[in-house]
Amino acid sequence: MSELPVGSSDGEVRRGADSMRALLERPLGASELARQTAEVARPLKQDESDRVSVLLVECGGERFGLPGSLVRRVTAPVPIHRIPHRSNAVLRGLCNLGGHLSLVASLEALLDLPAATQPGAERRMLLVGDGAEQWVIEVDRVLGVARIETSRLVDPPSTVRAAKDHLTERLILPTDGSSEGRVALVSSERLLAGLRRSLG
Repeated sequence: MSELPVGSSDGEVRRGADSMRALLERPLGASELARQTAEVARPLKQDESDRVSVLLVECGGERFGLPGSLVRRVTAPVPIHRIPHRSNAVLRGLCNLGGHLSLVASLEALLDLPAATQPGAERRMLLVGDGAEQWVIEVDRVLGVARIETSRLVDPPSTVRAAKDHLTERLILPTDGSSEGRVALVSSERLLAGLRRSLG
């Protein structure tokens, strides 16, 4: 025989059980039913494998996404030293970044964008590449890191002419799925190949 709670009579326990049953079996109102239906219908938390890490930047008045795996470091600008008889529109020279000499390239020139710094820009230097090949590029502004759902990545149009389009791997659609305000996701391989060509 089970024990009754201290200070409770058998009748009080029965009344409590009846109240609990009535609460659980009560009919749901329309608003409560709609809320619970929406809760059940809500997708499960998206697997992180369905997302890509992207560094969003602004350069030459346009926004771009750089693969997170491409970017090694973000710093404030440091002095750039020209390389005699080698510097050109894309290859700006060398800089000392953290005690290491790195080649500096103009992303604006590579993407065929206006070179003028945008008003209010906070120029930043990005160390990009892999262990074997690294470059420093400048951007007008770093907007932050975003985790983009792969469902928001679409192929660019097949007819591309501008330099920035040739370096575009995918287009990032806005969260509402519209084609307005798309951001070009730059291809790591094509970007590094374009920088490499600047060496002549």
